[in-house]
Amino acid sequence: MTQPHADVIVVGAGPAGAATAARLARAGCDVLLLDRAAFPREKACAEYLSPGVVAELADLVFLEDVAARRGQWLRGMRVLTAHAGIHLDFAAAAPPRRGLGIPRVALDFALLEQARRAGARVRERAHVRAAVMEAGRVVGVAVGGPGAAPGGEVLRARFVVAADGVHSTVARSLGLARPVRWPRRLGLVARYAGVTRLNGTGEMHVGRDLYCGLAPLGQGMVNVGLVGPLGRKPAGEPTAAYFERSLAAVPGVLEALDGAERVTPVRGVGPLAGRARRVAGRGFLLVGDAAGFLDPFTGEGIFRALRGAALAATALLGALETGAAVPVGYREARAAAFGDKERVCLLIQGFLASPRLLDYALTRSARRPATGTLLTGVLGDYAPARAALHPAFLWSLLRPWG
Repeated sequence: MTQPHADVIVVGAGPAGAATAARLARAGCDVLLLDRAAFPREKACAEYLSPGVVAELADLVFLEDVAARRGQWLRGMRVLTAHAGIHLDFAAAAPPRRGLGIPRVALDFALLEQARRAGARVRERAHVRAAVMEAGRVVGVAVGGPGAAPGGEVLRARFVVAADGVHSTVARSLGLARPVRWPRRLGLVARYAGVTRLNGTGEMHVGRDLYCGLAPLGQGMVNVGLVGPLGRKPAGEPTAAYFERSLAAVPGVLEALDGAERVTPVRGVGPLAGRARRVAGRGFLLVGDAAGFLDPFTGEGIFRALRGAALAATALLGALETGAAVPVGYREARAAAFGDKERVCLLIQGFLASPRLLDYALTRSARRPATGTLLTGVLGDYAPARAALHPAFLWSLLRPWG
């Protein structure tokens, strides 16, 4: 292969890409991190980090400093419908846990700075157009944008990491993107100021065909994230008008936001799901949303990004050391880390599709402390998801007595 520009090129400088680049650079790899944006930049996101994410972040950034500047520690989350609810009390865990509400712009910038400090080279406003293949192996990426040669250029590496999101350009160029027929949802987010009712606990409000997450960000600021069917928004209706009208259709949201004011534009992304035919191959791997994403209800997107980054770095270091063409054990490691939680998420989608069943399950869980504790740990990304798939747990959740 022609002399590479780096050992590893990482495409996408969001949490998955920046964390992968930081871990590789710390291990002595020559890493080139590319992103089409200029940082800091805003991005549509629920801005809620589970306790499992907090644990992953603690190894990458000066988390206390970041949170003190631009975030709020969360004692737990409430999941609420019009008729039932459960409190996911992270602070009551043994040992006590906590989540974090933080603006995505602050999180991304902190992770990118850590990648730079670790030694990764960062190139912003780099428009990656496709992966480049030779002799059946990915050998680099085609890039345009400022700094590129007229007509574009090819940057070469021993491995390419696609961390460029659910609509990954790299994955699509390799024919790896797989359509998702269900669920197909649109996500819209905005920040509201002057919220006084949440008091350090986030909330997830579930209505018919809609749900809304409220993540406190500190100083009365709250991220409001609305998710609904992709085709629900009428053609021609302004996005902000649809967003505010839909908030009123989700029980409890307007009461929680009483007296608050929207202070940012409404940003959106959809469809909120993606699948990849493969997550690794000769000369490449996918990480973060590029490797697959189901739905944001359980908030595991950032967790999968950061945990996946650790798995990706381990696999790439193994391949670089041994000369293997395919990242060592990456697919198997992802299946072990995320397979059970993904099955839990599919079960939750079934509950979301049946409001009466969701009310029933929340009511039973609220009355059964052991069931609620296990569910809190699984949804908080610090307890094994497999326990929530065991028939005994499902029976404890659904049995009509006791």
